[in-house]
Amino acid sequence: VPGLPSEPTTTLVLTSPHGFYVDVRVYKTPQTSPDPKTFDGRLQWAFAGTKTSVTSEGQTISTWHHPIDSLSDDPKPDVGEMVELDDGDVLERGESVDGEGEGVRYEELWEEMLPKLELPESWRRCVVLKTVGDETGRMGLAIRIGGCCQGILKEKHGGGVTVERWEFVEVEGGKGWERRVRFGEGELPCEELTNGRLAEEEEGERVVVGGLGWEVCEVARW
Repeated sequence: VPGLPSEPTTTLVLTSPHGFYVDVRVYKTPQTSPDPKTFDGRLQWAFAGTKTSVTSEGQTISTWHHPIDSLSDDPKPDVGEMVELDDGDVLERGESVDGEGEGVRYEELWEEMLPKLELPESWRRCVVLKTVGDETGRMGLAIRIGGCCQGILKEKHGGGVTVERWEFVEVEGGKGWERRVRFGEGELPCEELTNGRLAEEEEGERVVVGGLGWEVCEVARW
């Protein structure tokens, strides 16, 4: 891949054991961009869907389907080779489609956060919510893993997106949940995922947020 390595964003990907994921990439420094999809040059990209991986002869190939995409109404899957490095990081090499619809090769270096986090047993869980039964065609996905939560909601037919990122961090008087990223005008269930409003967090449980139904489609503990 030509060019020097760089990372202009703060990127966090939450991926569940069953392969649901939410990927949010926020520029560290706002960019000059007339595209309203970037929210005044602050959001590089946010997308969500499912990830699948196949390992054969020592090579792992992963595919990311992202029907919910801040940049495209007809996104194509991304395919990449995943190489685990000696320090535990993962090098991803593959091909994606840029904002102009052109194929581009890329390399991305990923750091796995979860094994490095010290979490009490009650926090060692993953909960995934997805939209259900919306006649207007809105699609959304929200995931909480430990002390991180992200969600994205997209309106149908070129409509806008809503994106949030919440983290359990040091706040005045101790620790607490804080919304670190917010774009768009819609409503997401991230607050419900972080404040205990979802009573049992069992698969099939439902909550209505902003008139839109969301269902718990996966719960995992470790």
